[in-house]
Amino acid sequence: MELRHLRYFVTVAETLNFSSAARRLHLAQPPLSAQIRSLEAELGVQLFDRSSRGVALTKAGRAFLPAALDTLTAARRASDSARALASGKSGLLRLGLISPAATPELAARLKKFHHAHPHVQLRVRQEDAATLQRLLETDQLDLALTRPLTASTQLRQLKLGDQEQVLALPADHPWARRRSIPFRLLQGAPLLLINPEFNPHYGQLLLGRCAHHDVRPLVNYAADDLATLIWLVSAGLGVCPYPGSLTATAPKGVVFRPFAPRLRPLELIALWSAQSTSPALAAFVEALRA
Repeated sequence: MELRHLRYFVTVAETLNFSSAARRLHLAQPPLSAQIRSLEAELGVQLFDRSSRGVALTKAGRAFLPAALDTLTAARRASDSARALASGKSGLLRLGLISPAATPELAARLKKFHHAHPHVQLRVRQEDAATLQRLLETDQLDLALTRPLTASTQLRQLKLGDQEQVLALPADHPWARRRSIPFRLLQGAPLLLINPEFNPHYGQLLLGRCAHHDVRPLVNYAADDLATLIWLVSAGLGVCPYPGSLTATAPKGVVFRPFAPRLRPLELIALWSAQSTSPALAAFVEALRA
């Protein structure tokens, strides 16, 4: 039994007329009648009563009709699901990101992608850049929003932009009255950084510039993530470098000032496996390019 046999049966059952059913199916009537007889022979039951007064479903035909309709509906759904998956309209997309990548601009891109691909399930996790690269290389992520690290032939990348680093400080801090912060002011100042165990690269650019200027802040690896770090700044425990792209979402009680001279911006990239065949990933990369 094939799906076409069920379609033939359902069409005849709906019209109760072999000529009308044949026209709807774009078939000649004799081949349609032969297909119905073949189906009845396979099932071992008569589905239609044929008489000079017309065509009617038998008791067996009435019982068979709901199951045939359900089977055709399930087949259409399966076909639609397969096409959606192949076109990137559905599926699972595993995203990883460093915390500075969670910007309002990225949220807007993600919202636009979700509207265009509502059946793509997103699974997001936050890690440091080194962990994200390892997860990509072991096929535990589809795409990461991260910093450039060591070159890898296994991965492709797309530059998304540059992120300036500014200094976060309590709103009532004396430096808050300044328009910018020269590095010399950091001498002996409490500088809060993320625990290197969780993010070994955070703050390294600032520490390098401080060393260049022979400035030694009092470094305190006070938190395991950026959200906790900025919360500690709001509590007045110190100052910290912070992505300028995230200042709009920072808690109250914190202000931001650029360094003087400014720190080199940090590059933000999308990174994904060169071997990936995921249509959902391809669609997301195209959305990032737009």
